[in-house]
Amino acid sequence: MERFLKEHLQDLSDRAERQYTYTYSDFLTPEEQSEIAAARREFAPLTFFGGTEEAERRLARFGDEEAFGYDEDFPVACVEIVPKNTKFAEALSHRDVLGALMSLGIERSLLGDICVRGQEAYVFCCDRIADFLCAELTQIRHTQVKAARCVTPPEGKLYETRTDRATVTSLRLDCMTAAFINRSRGVTDGLLAQKKVFLNGVPTEDGAKQLKPGDKVSVRGFGKFRFKEETGTSKKGKHVILFETYL
Repeated sequence: MERFLKEHLQDLSDRAERQYTYTYSDFLTPEEQSEIAAARREFAPLTFFGGTEEAERRLARFGDEEAFGYDEDFPVACVEIVPKNTKFAEALSHRDVLGALMSLGIERSLLGDICVRGQEAYVFCCDRIADFLCAELTQIRHTQVKAARCVTPPEGKLYETRTDRATVTSLRLDCMTAAFINRSRGVTDGLLAQKKVFLNGVPTEDGAKQLKPGDKVSVRGFGKFRFKEETGTSKKGKHVILFETYL
């Protein structure tokens, strides 16, 4: 964690404890969240949230209901982006949407997950910039768009998945990751050593870790999957599994 970020977070933590009021960071990467969680004893009680339970980029909130006697919503807004004319609209990518937002002068730390579905996109952002984003974002690439706040994020549309089947020798993290990325165990071991594999949002080098149904694994440069279930064994005694690939 960068020194400036840690000092800023410590200041937020101290202010929460001193003033008995919730304080919030901007959006943090999974790596930053992991480092903060590992050092949580240095901070006031904290929780993470990014607008939906599936979000990877999340805010840290310092303080809790037990200490303060009240709860408070995270200052996260969801903005829906749709084409003004679907007939002439392009299919957009994550990079297209992010580029358009950055061109408005919006810092990346103020933006959370960006979920693109064909011609539509949903952007989680700090509440304080949502109105500016809605007013100023009018075009992505060659497509004229309109943006508006969502009262409730449409969970079913945000994170589209595909169910895949694989046969693995073990339910270990390294075996299942190799199956997911369709690479050798050697490649997977290298990714683990470089801390590019995240288990439930936490980077890990422990390839021997046994996965359980519901565990989520992100592999930098390859994507993310969720282990659904083991459905049986093959004729050779291998594990037959189902996993959800995030598209």
